[in-house]
Amino acid sequence: MASNSTDFALQNAPTSFFAQLIDLLPKNRLLAHFDKHCPRRSATKFSAWDHFIALLFCHLAGCDSLRELDDGLYSACGKLNQLDAKPMKRTALAYANQTRSYRIFEQCYMLLLDYFKPMLGRRKLQKAFEKPVYSLDSTTITVCLSRFDWAKYRTSKGGFKLHSIIDNDHLMPCVMNLTTGKVHDAALAQTTIEKLPAANITVVMDRGYSDYSLFAWLSKRGTTFVTRLKDNAVTTPLKKG
Repeated sequence: MASNSTDFALQNAPTSFFAQLIDLLPKNRLLAHFDKHCPRRSATKFSAWDHFIALLFCHLAGCDSLRELDDGLYSACGKLNQLDAKPMKRTALAYANQTRSYRIFEQCYMLLLDYFKPMLGRRKLQKAFEKPVYSLDSTTITVCLSRFDWAKYRTSKGGFKLHSIIDNDHLMPCVMNLTTGKVHDAALAQTTIEKLPAANITVVMDRGYSDYSLFAWLSKRGTTFVTRLKDNAVTTPLKKG
């Protein structure tokens, strides 16, 4: 989360600041993507492009509520006009968040990842490893249980899990899955790893993924894995040295 001073600076920055960030994006590709899944003629009041700009502004400005986002967008109205976007009241934002499929923006992320990958550079891990290396992990994001009753995590706490795989060549997430907080890491590991384009890779994961059926599946598909065994793990060495 950005600091308050950074949030204030972004929301009150010169007209060109936010626009310069958006100028780095392949706008024509994004518009074509949004028009394919959510034509502007069917969303004249609040298009997917408007929604996308609002979500970006929300994250970059560190907005914590729809009211704060609403106020920030209207204060940046001049900047938005330059981007062919328009601000919306929080009721419209809330409705769009509830009804517009998240997959539109999931696919948008993958589009941007493919576009920027050549510019990100590579760490060239292949010099040290024979196969591409990916890191598998999850994190629990807490939410207000009264607002997100589906995300019951503990008796009085709400939360959901983000299961992700990081491409260690580019240090960018390339696979992401969301579940309720109660889902065990190992239970979703296979589904998450299957989304990678190749099997001949190395996957690094912590001991939370210690599951022998998962290990057997990885071995059968030809995927090398690195993890930590639990202290009470029973093992039999097959070969020494």
